[in-house]
Amino acid sequence: MKLSSVITLVCWLASSTTIVVAADPKAEVTDAVKKLRSQPNFSWTMTPKTEGSETASRQGPIEGKTEKGGVTWIKGSSGDNSFEAVMKGSKIAVNYAGEWVAVEEDDEGTGRFARRLKPFKDVLESVDELISKSKEITKAADGSYTSDLTAEGAKEIFGRLGRRAAEATESSGTAKYWVTDGALKKFESTVKGKFTAGEDKKEVNLSRTVSVEIKDVGSTKVTVPAEATSKLE
Repeated sequence: MKLSSVITLVCWLASSTTIVVAADPKAEVTDAVKKLRSQPNFSWTMTPKTEGSETASRQGPIEGKTEKGGVTWIKGSSGDNSFEAVMKGSKIAVNYAGEWVAVEEDDEGTGRFARRLKPFKDVLESVDELISKSKEITKAADGSYTSDLTAEGAKEIFGRLGRRAAEATESSGTAKYWVTDGALKKFESTVKGKFTAGEDKKEVNLSRTVSVEIKDVGSTKVTVPAEATSKLE
């Protein structure tokens, strides 16, 4: 075969060969979060479900609206009490008895709101933490992404459920993500643990699942009273 023919054949093979690169599930989830983060605004619903504690199980869903570079508005309930708050960075203002006030840890009136909202994380911050605390992320047949949490990650998240939970003898956790059109649509975490409580050292098995659904991306209107935003300055 002539040299020119060999060169032509090699060029043809090179141009016609398709290189298949295996998808990286973790990268796909991370990119989906980046796409959501780039949006000007979005709404979300956070639904907690706790089993093993009658008090914690009374916490209802939290509705939220987030504005890029702006504020996050949230409204929820715990037992018979409802609350409304506005957050920006580490600053929080709550609607306390019909009046917007800045949350202070040592304030007798708003201290309970500080304790309730202190563990709360922004939606994007929450999913970033889950990814960082996930082991290998795999893609399921239904298109969702799943992962176990690292032992350290599960222990840290579970420990936020209370003083006893922080002393858990064992804990574990899982994370799940859903992506639509390349953007994060929903994510969910479940942590489980075991600890003792009470004078009789009763063994408690506690499980908490938190689901967050994203909606109205780019069309959410975040309207916050000037009285509330002034408390965040």
